Amino acid sequence: MSAAPAATPQICPACGGENQPDAVFCDHPPCHKALGNFKYVTEELIAEAKWHEALAERTTAFIGKPHFLLAHGVWFFIWIALNTGLVMGVTHFDAYPFSLLGIILAAEAIFITGFLLVTQNRQNAHASKRAELDYEVNVRTYREIARIEGKLDALIERLSGFEAP
Repeated sequence: MSAAPAATPQICPACGGENQPDAVFCDHPPCHKALGNFKYVTEELIAEAKWHEALAERTTAFIGKPHFLLAHGVWFFIWIALNTGLVMGVTHFDAYPFSLLGIILAAEAIFITGFLLVTQNRQNAHASKRAELDYEVNVRTYREIARIEGKLDALIERLSGFEAP
């Protein structure tokens, strides 16, 4: 008896790692992409991103972290300490009610809003692409099920002519 031929491992198109022949996802934890011959939406969107979109996404990612709030809290404390006389020997450059601080915060709010809108538009594009891919998969699955159902009906019709012994 001859031994069954060894199944060839699947190579991940994203990281190039070897996986079991029957694997559905890449075994490498940093990658863990679905195995198959198709494009990955996230990588495609990252590759298509313009410089300002990438900057907006990095900025938005930082704004969404607690570090952003901590940095602002420290900044406000230092600003108020310098301008209220808590630090000796420093001349006040923005007296109470801190008009310059208000103007800076308003300008910052404009930029933050712009970054958030650019990022939100990119997320909408990402969701639209995923929905389109889901629809394509659903149509292909429907067609495959209809094809299999047709073959099953033909098989049942052929077998119905035979009588059981």
